[in-house]
Amino acid sequence: MHRYTGTTIVKDSFFANPFAVMQLADRLDYSNNQAYPGQRTENLFASQDKEVIEFGKHFAKRIADEIFYGLKKFEIDIRFHKNDVYDVEEANIGWIHNDDSNLAGLVYLNPEPSSMITGTSIFEKKDPAEFETQDYVSRTHLNLTKEVTGQYLKDVQNNHEQFEETLNVGNVFNRLVAYDSNMWHRPNDYRVSNLPRLSLLFFIKVTDSENPMSLLSLQSEWIDE
Repeated sequence: MHRYTGTTIVKDSFFANPFAVMQLADRLDYSNNQAYPGQRTENLFASQDKEVIEFGKHFAKRIADEIFYGLKKFEIDIRFHKNDVYDVEEANIGWIHNDDSNLAGLVYLNPEPSSMITGTSIFEKKDPAEFETQDYVSRTHLNLTKEVTGQYLKDVQNNHEQFEETLNVGNVFNRLVAYDSNMWHRPNDYRVSNLPRLSLLFFIKVTDSENPMSLLSLQSEWIDE
């Protein structure tokens, strides 16, 4: 339990110069993984590129100062993410899931999204006592093969039918959405435009570590202008 349990925060026009952030994202390497759709960069703090690290420090400090106020001891993972787009409509709708962290969020980075419905929704289980989904098995198969099977469509429908939407946040360029990552959520549609759905993701674990990331260590040379 933490002070932001059950919280969702939305902040528009987050970056003063989001196009500089997009340029940074464009020159990084991406790779896919079994656990999520699309491709991600490595954690920005693992980069050997000073500019990338300085941007990561700038972003993390703003999250601590402006979004999750008073966040003193934490570990943060920051990555850019690009979603794949499929010909089959149902494959472009995300799985409802929660994250292995305390807090999470993203910044939408497509300047002209085709629709606001390509944002993020929060859900509640219809029956808290019952929950079963083949999301990991099905997502892994799709992510590795890019093959949309009948079994995949059946499994994703089963996943969606077990929840009710409680909040829908539209995809607006340069909008930040942050939330308690234990809440059930999903990306609503990957078909943002003729380009991949681009976002800046972050995952935070509140910690009592002896060597946590501190606000002092997050002084950054990145200038957002």
